[in-house]
Amino acid sequence: PEREVRMREFVLDCPMRRFGRPEEVAAVALMLASDEAAYINGAELNIDGGILAGAVASPASSK
Repeated sequence: PEREVRMREFVLDCPMRRFGRPEEVAAVALMLASDEAAYINGAELNIDGGILAGAVASPASSK
């Protein structure tokens, strides 16, 4: 029960309003491994549905 409550709260705090899917993470990994990412270096990509950016503005984060 507590786990479900935490998961529900997380989803409500996430701007995308859902958990990420494995294929979404895989798509980013594939892009980074491709020639399309040849000029990317020293970057940190957060695959988090906007949770880090949304935490600042989210009313739920002030609990």
